Amino acid sequence: MQEEQFQTIISTVAEKVFRKPSLSYNRALVFREIPGFDSILAIQYILSIEAAFNISLNEEEVDNMHTMGDLLALVLAKKHPG
Repeated sequence: MQEEQFQTIISTVAEKVFRKPSLSYNRALVFREIPGFDSILAIQYILSIEAAFNISLNEEEVDNMHTMGDLLALVLAKKHPG
């Protein structure tokens, strides 16, 4: 899978979970700045990302993930280790 495909999945999941149809991938977008963001949506987003990419994220990884860029880097590291 190419990086652009990862970006598309990240934004598609965000659009669905946060109910923002125009929420496109932006490396600098801070999740907490998404209108309507709350802890329940954050958990739903993490669970949806784990399912979409068939990965598991631990608490420390999630705590250090603040932007879509952070998430992309984490997904890339999980899908292409080494």
